[in-house]
Amino acid sequence: MIAGNRIVAAAFGGALCLAASSGLSAADASLTMKPLMAASFDAGSKHVVSYFASGENGCRLTMMVIDSAQNEEPTPQTQATRLVFTVADGKAAHFDSAAGGSLRFSCAQGAETMRVDKIDRIAAYPAAE
Repeated sequence: MIAGNRIVAAAFGGALCLAASSGLSAADASLTMKPLMAASFDAGSKHVVSYFASGENGCRLTMMVIDSAQNEEPTPQTQATRLVFTVADGKAAHFDSAAGGSLRFSCAQGAETMRVDKIDRIAAYPAAE
């Protein structure tokens, strides 16, 4: 099991290196990805590294999700989750974190590009009567 964790940590580290120049910072609101272009995002308490491939039915999105560790190096106990799903042409999928941050992945017609929008969800307070 430790070898499996090391492989996940190494793969995640490699993806982070690929995504170093393609990140969505707090000041950025959106990013447009091309097929197989790795991109890195912070979404609340999670860090997401993703890429997509064009397919017949839309954008086949792969996301690696890990807890954000601002000042920590990954350890063998670091667990990453890999999600793979297809977003249909002209449609969008949302990744919501528990801390209120969201990422919207929108597949362009023809699956030539995918736009990622960072959305801050804010709970509304009921109006005072």
